[in-house]
Amino acid sequence: MIMLIKGKKKVIFVDDEDDCHDNSGKKDDNTSFGRSERKNDYDNVDVGEKIHDFTFSNMNDVVPCSGMLFDNLDEVERFYRDYGRRVGFEVIIRNTHRHSRSNEACSRMYICRLGGRVCSSSANVDEELNLKRTRDTIDRTKCKARISVVHRVKTDKWEITTVELEHNHPMVTPDKVQFMQRSRNIGPVARSLIETLNKSGIGPSKVLKVMGEALGGLENVGFTNQDIRNVLRNIRRQVFDGGDAMSGLALLEELKGNNFGKFFYRFDMDGENRVKALVWVDPRSANAYKNFGDVVTFDSTYRTNRYCMPFIPITGVNHHYQNILFGFALIRDEKETSYEWVLKTWLEAVDNKPPITIITDQDIALGNAIAKILPTTKHTYCSWHIGQKFTEKLSSLYTHYPEFKTEFNACVYKSLSPEEFQERWDDLVEKYHLITHDWLNDMYNIREIWIRAYTKESFAAGMTTTGRSESMNSFFDQYVQPSTGLKEFIENSQKALEYQYLHEVEADYNTQYKKRRLILNSPLEAHASQIYTKEMFRRFQIEFVKSASYVMKKIPHVSNYLWKVYLVEKFTVPEHCIRRVCLTVSGDGTYRRECKKYEHSGMICKHIICYLTKKQATKIPSNYITLRWTMNGNEVAGPLLYTPPVIGDLVKSQEARYNALCKSFQGLSASASCSVPRFNYVMGMIEKETNYVNEYFPEEMRNKNVNDLSYHENVDDPVFEPFFDPPMVPAMNHCRDG
Repeated sequence: MIMLIKGKKKVIFVDDEDDCHDNSGKKDDNTSFGRSERKNDYDNVDVGEKIHDFTFSNMNDVVPCSGMLFDNLDEVERFYRDYGRRVGFEVIIRNTHRHSRSNEACSRMYICRLGGRVCSSSANVDEELNLKRTRDTIDRTKCKARISVVHRVKTDKWEITTVELEHNHPMVTPDKVQFMQRSRNIGPVARSLIETLNKSGIGPSKVLKVMGEALGGLENVGFTNQDIRNVLRNIRRQVFDGGDAMSGLALLEELKGNNFGKFFYRFDMDGENRVKALVWVDPRSANAYKNFGDVVTFDSTYRTNRYCMPFIPITGVNHHYQNILFGFALIRDEKETSYEWVLKTWLEAVDNKPPITIITDQDIALGNAIAKILPTTKHTYCSWHIGQKFTEKLSSLYTHYPEFKTEFNACVYKSLSPEEFQERWDDLVEKYHLITHDWLNDMYNIREIWIRAYTKESFAAGMTTTGRSESMNSFFDQYVQPSTGLKEFIENSQKALEYQYLHEVEADYNTQYKKRRLILNSPLEAHASQIYTKEMFRRFQIEFVKSASYVMKKIPHVSNYLWKVYLVEKFTVPEHCIRRVCLTVSGDGTYRRECKKYEHSGMICKHIICYLTKKQATKIPSNYITLRWTMNGNEVAGPLLYTPPVIGDLVKSQEARYNALCKSFQGLSASASCSVPRFNYVMGMIEKETNYVNEYFPEEMRNKNVNDLSYHENVDDPVFEPFFDPPMVPAMNHCRDG
């Protein structure tokens, strides 16, 4: 509330005379919050058919004058800056006087920005020409426009004592006011929206466009793209000033409390008490690992963060063949000891149950750590990463021998068995004189962990690359910048989990409540549609269609009462291109093939389907149905009784209250926008209620800012031994290794 003193008469600026206070400061008896007691206020709203200008401020046309009273300096500054914005000049603080004992402000002078001291540049022309980038300056005109305010102790009000309104320079036109530096103030609501959009992966430029659309044009936003960047910078600076590592740990501890202690995290420190490594596993990730933890991909090439620490998403696939996260890790370096600590800690989080197969890039230190910590796990290299090196390492062979590339790829990717690979490799070495090629010799020595003829012997859910982890890296690219700290990285990991959890629930719905479309209406196909998830049934159909172009011939002279041997071949290709696969069927219903598709992926191949179709089988044999690909694949470990964590409650968190109010007002906004009378009525009520709330609850809003809230506001945080952030990497050295 703002009061203007004229002589001995007090004038109070309010929206309605019924809301005024008497001269003694005593409030009206009408203090009830119910609609019935305040019905007259609602009846006085002018609805009409014309849009009214609701400004939510009763001071838009008021000019500063001596004797105006304010509750605090913030109101003074807000009022004078709003006035400057209307008139067309920038406001700065000239000086502030303080009490010598209490150091509290007792007076302050606000002046026009052009009224400061005239500064002359001392740099010569030659020096200025050598500067790569210079900032423009504002010429001072010794403008006398100003106001002075003094704190009155008796009334505890701030009073304007001096006013000078005349300027000696042109005013900024209304269409350019938004670019004035001091006028580009961003309120708490806009700050909260900026932060929310940024957390959703929307950059500053798109945030500005969103706000421009919402406010009817960019000219109505009141600030620029750079101002949004400054807001986000200040938010990060607040986190870093309070200790990024400590803030991240506090968030992890809160997540642990919200999940009844089932949220797992561990951190490792160096000799200087700086974070060296960090592992965290959400309860959903731990439960998912129980269901689908047979195959894990492990990729540490992602480094986009404030400390350039390698980020490791531990990833797999669920029964819909979707990415699923089994945990996260951040490490300072890629030494063998660091990988050992991460693997040990992660195993502790998943009940010390090692995976069947782990797929990584070609990292020697990581390979050694896996051999020590996961000795029973089959370790394979990402075939894509190795294939990317072919052009570099074999460029001279590609140039001199055009046919070498085709023969080499056939040897590496199309050999059905180790024996076939060995035969082809020997032919290549002899034909192209590769006995002295060091890189090829090194790759041959580790052939068992990257050549498909060897790796397909073990189950890997059909995966041969770390692409699942790398797709998570692409997901994090939406949210992560070189300035992203530990706390923000942890927040983004939870977003990734929510994102994947919703996709899995959606896929479950599509699988359970939508009927599959059959291609051939075969009983075998119908049975597959009843047991597999939607995505895995689609993959079955691909093999099912391929099987129709294959024929099967029995080999009598090698068959007996224990097993029968068939040759399966594709009849739609020329004779010289036919690849014949030997299928052995034993009496107990076991199939042996050279393709090893079932052993590697858990799905039956076209050769088995060809045999089942010829035998007029109506169902897939139960011993060839992998549970992890069925509709009940995510119930192996039982359903997870999980409640999404509530970061801050309505009692303790202003951010939570703000978000709840925004959500509640969505329905009212939709209803009020249907017609002009509704719009006028609701806008009028909002204006009245805003003034009413500010009048009857003045202290709650004092010095409160939505942007200043943190996840653990007013929460009794556990006491940790102090530790420090990892060493920060200069901005020019930030990288993402590939």
